[in-house]
Amino acid sequence: MKIKLLGLLLIAFASCQSNGKPTKEMSNDKDTTNISAANNSEPAQSKMPFPMQTGFTDQYLKATFWKCNYNSAGPENAYWVILPNTIKPTQIEPQKLEKVGLTNIGVYNTIDKSLPYIEVWVAYENLKSNQNPVEWLLNKIRITGETVLNQSPITYPDGQKNVDVLTSKTIGNGEKVISRFTGVHRGTSYYVLKASCSEKDYKGQANNIFHIVSHWGLKQ
Repeated sequence: MKIKLLGLLLIAFASCQSNGKPTKEMSNDKDTTNISAANNSEPAQSKMPFPMQTGFTDQYLKATFWKCNYNSAGPENAYWVILPNTIKPTQIEPQKLEKVGLTNIGVYNTIDKSLPYIEVWVAYENLKSNQNPVEWLLNKIRITGETVLNQSPITYPDGQKNVDVLTSKTIGNGEKVISRFTGVHRGTSYYVLKASCSEKDYKGQANNIFHIVSHWGLKQ
């Protein structure tokens, strides 16, 4: 039975191997964010994969993924994200998540119910002053009650630094959900992308989830 992550995750919120070198997996896409990430050793309690490279070929990428360009929250919040063809937008209008101080600006879900369910969403917060983007993201993750399984620092091509975080959370129906978070910022606006699936499906979807969280960014 497919889990219904969307409502449960939003409610919860409201209450590649790089060796120091950039990984380039979407060389045919000029907007690709190539992440240089030094992989920390995985905590002993976590046996969940934390890939830094997928091995996807250009042919596979062109046949399997599409580029979503989002601007429903205005040009200042426009972003792009590379998603599997099986994942489509299900909510595009901004939605306030008051208790965590975020505004959700895009939810994307696996449409075919015969396939493993993945949910992707993007949210942002406008602050009055600059904040350490790593601390900002980790604080949002703490507020949600997620358990951090692994994390790795990120350096984007423009020199911006952030963090890539793998988490686990048990949601309302008792299902364990594995999520991977990454963040970017522009000035005092901070953005987070989260890709999630059921723990039982995660090992088979780990590469897809990594590809999603490592291929997105703000529109110029």
